[in-house]
Amino acid sequence: MKITSALSYLSAIALVGPLGLASAAVLPRSDADTIANFGRIGICLAYFDAGPTDKELAPCKTFCPTQNPGMDPNAVGCKSPGIPRDQIDPSIVYKDDDGNEYTPGTCICDLSAAEAILDVVIQGLSQLDNVICAVIVQSIVTLLEDGIDAVPGGAAVNAVKKAVEGAKTFVENGLDAASFFGDYIGNACSISNFNFNEDDVFGDLSDQSDDLGKSLGCFKSSKKC
Repeated sequence: MKITSALSYLSAIALVGPLGLASAAVLPRSDADTIANFGRIGICLAYFDAGPTDKELAPCKTFCPTQNPGMDPNAVGCKSPGIPRDQIDPSIVYKDDDGNEYTPGTCICDLSAAEAILDVVIQGLSQLDNVICAVIVQSIVTLLEDGIDAVPGGAAVNAVKKAVEGAKTFVENGLDAASFFGDYIGNACSISNFNFNEDDVFGDLSDQSDDLGKSLGCFKSSKKC
């Protein structure tokens, strides 16, 4: 279930239309105005960190029923550009009323598709920055071969925790190893080949102690995973 981050990014920018780069300074200042404006054109508030889900999805709950009359307005998602914060054009990075940073994302109007669920899960997980990406593969290997005590501190331990958290979240939402390494870690860190058995490593990560990380929960609209 590969998803091209570049295409996702371009689709989000295309949706901005007249609200795009040239007029970023005149975007509505209040969350209420932003949500109302975005809700007319299918844009959501794609937070870089764990932002408020109600604000993130509010525009989609308005927009999606206009596209699919009769649908459950709660069965929506927000597709982020899928690239790290430091690679986003600063002119399309905004702050909500509470100071949380976001960029325009694309409303997903049908969460029944596996790719849509995958997008929402990846959006819910922490972004993998360049520091984490530099050490994540070796940190995973060290954890599984020698245990957590052998993993150096700092970024390496953070990488392990993000990997365990991610694997457990993927498992709970019915997603597989190929999606975890390909669509999540692979896309975020530009890694095309992992020199280990992905299924085995994925299983081992999801079996780690909760001290290293817990699932972020069920992201399906039905809340039944």
